[in-house]
Amino acid sequence: MNIRERAEQLHKNVDIFTLSCVDSEGYPMTKVVVPATHRESLTELFFSTNTSSKFAAEISKNSKSSVYFYRKDDIAWEGCFLKGNMEIVTDMNIKEKYWNEDYKDAYPEQSFTCPDFCLLKFIPSPSPSPSVGRFYTGLSIEDFNI
Repeated sequence: MNIRERAEQLHKNVDIFTLSCVDSEGYPMTKVVVPATHRESLTELFFSTNTSSKFAAEISKNSKSSVYFYRKDDIAWEGCFLKGNMEIVTDMNIKEKYWNEDYKDAYPEQSFTCPDFCLLKFIPSPSPSPSVGRFYTGLSIEDFNI
């Protein structure tokens, strides 16, 4: 299995993701989120938050962002860092697809149509450097592209 395949496998099996963006003062802003219901590929990753959150406000001003996810077992750590751009999804069909009934308590209208339900879409991007991802396993690190 190559490094990209290992990163894909890890992406589909972890429960917590860390998202980072750049705030209006140029500082990193980081939050931990639960992944979206569907996880198809590393080419597009989806996460939910609140439209009213500071994170969503910062993403609307500057799309540069990163995602990190990992797992630890008794033997070693395995993690993946991706850099790219995040956007706020406005397409209601996509929002409906990624809606999870477990989200109901977090939103007043208890539906994907709630104005405070914000779906974020992360797209890995290699600019300006040639690689977009970095995979950590054991004591080795390997950069890769998507």
